[in-house]
Amino acid sequence: MTRSDRSRTILVLLVLVAMLAAGLWIRLAVLDAKGHYGDGLVVGRWADNMAKYGPWNFYRHDGALYPALLYAYWPIGVFLDGAAQARAVKGLSIPFDLAIAVVAYLAARRMVGPWRALVAPAVYLFNPAVLLAGPVWGQVDAAGALAYLLALLALAGRRFGLAGAFTVLAMLIKPQFGLVLLPVAVIAIQQWRSTRNLSPIKWAALGGALAYLILAVPLRLDPITYVGRVISAGSFKEMSSANAANIWGLLIGYKHPDGGLVYVGAVLLLLGLAAALLPLRWRRDLLMILAVGAFVVFAFYFLPTRVHERYLFPAMAVLAPLAAVNWRVFAAYLILSAAFAASMLYALFDTTPFTFWPWLEELVTQPMARIWISLTLIATAATLVVLLVQTRPLVEAD
Repeated sequence: MTRSDRSRTILVLLVLVAMLAAGLWIRLAVLDAKGHYGDGLVVGRWADNMAKYGPWNFYRHDGALYPALLYAYWPIGVFLDGAAQARAVKGLSIPFDLAIAVVAYLAARRMVGPWRALVAPAVYLFNPAVLLAGPVWGQVDAAGALAYLLALLALAGRRFGLAGAFTVLAMLIKPQFGLVLLPVAVIAIQQWRSTRNLSPIKWAALGGALAYLILAVPLRLDPITYVGRVISAGSFKEMSSANAANIWGLLIGYKHPDGGLVYVGAVLLLLGLAAALLPLRWRRDLLMILAVGAFVVFAFYFLPTRVHERYLFPAMAVLAPLAAVNWRVFAAYLILSAAFAASMLYALFDTTPFTFWPWLEELVTQPMARIWISLTLIATAATLVVLLVQTRPLVEAD
């Protein structure tokens, strides 16, 4: 490495550090915004009960769909209470956001030059939808998105044990993030079929099993009980759309009983997931694996009923490296992020005491807003699919 190369590397790292510092500052600045009070109360109770009972007895006194996150809530319950605890719970997404930015840069760096790769952390760190879902709302979707992204990157490197471990970690953070199992399973099976070597499947299964044992055994949470909790939660809100700007939000509206439409949505979801995985038949490089990871998220967000407003979140992390690869993808990412942020604002205005500029509140809560937000998200997601499934390489000159 020449002196010029070393200087360029140091300068790029300094810019990345500056981005991380700016991202941290913005998140701390918005942390006191009024988020989802109910979610904060529930998580605070989990933190207190982890401190009081420990992991071994937690599920004897409480319940949580996010078992892996309980380990992050545990020290918050031990060391903090009152306003300090509430602030820590609300800001828990921040370290995961910063980690995603670094991982997104490293992923993009494998496809483009160092300066161009800086686009990936920039579009994620300063993404309004990410800010709204994390430090404003108080949720920790970034933790699941990080595990989801790491599973895809491990898969691209054919590290099947790690891919299996990150898949189970993602699932135990929040069940919907476990959908990353689909591309992991498909590529492991494809490897077996092409080589007649079961090692990819064995390593993926072993990695997943070890991750589950490490995380679930201290909680005394067996797989059957966990799956039962997930199914029970899925049947709790029997509505067309829980503020998700998907096809059901567009056609029927939010929070209407879904009735028999739940079966229509389930069929559409199965077809959508199958279509999302189809490109892996022809390409299994890093770019396509990340793209398929995003397609899976699109299918789960846009097609079934009972979807919540934040279920599109992992796409913000997975698509960030791809936004650095191609300027058309970059433009589509920005539009998708803006529309997702608009849908998040609607959900915050609808379910929390959150307030913002009056003109913006009026814009995203007017009757036509549901239609234009849904149409924008659907059209932009479709555009991204078309761009990313192209058979010619998308990597452009740095």
